[in-house]
Amino acid sequence: EKATKAATPERMIRRMAAVEPTFATLKRLLNKGRFTCWGLSSASSEYSLGVLSYNLMRAINVLGVKGMLARLT
Repeated sequence: EKATKAATPERMIRRMAAVEPTFATLKRLLNKGRFTCWGLSSASSEYSLGVLSYNLMRAINVLGVKGMLARLT
């Protein structure tokens, strides 16, 4: 009930604007949402790799290559 009251149209629009680009990018990275392997554990691993690559791309875009390398060492 509390969640239903908090889900105002303004908050939903803001949430969609924050979340949808991430899932669209992941869908593009993962071959339009289709996994290339069979089985739950394999698909989970493939999705995890996609999320890791997305997070690395975001970190490099925010920090730059030199900043990212400096933080990794």
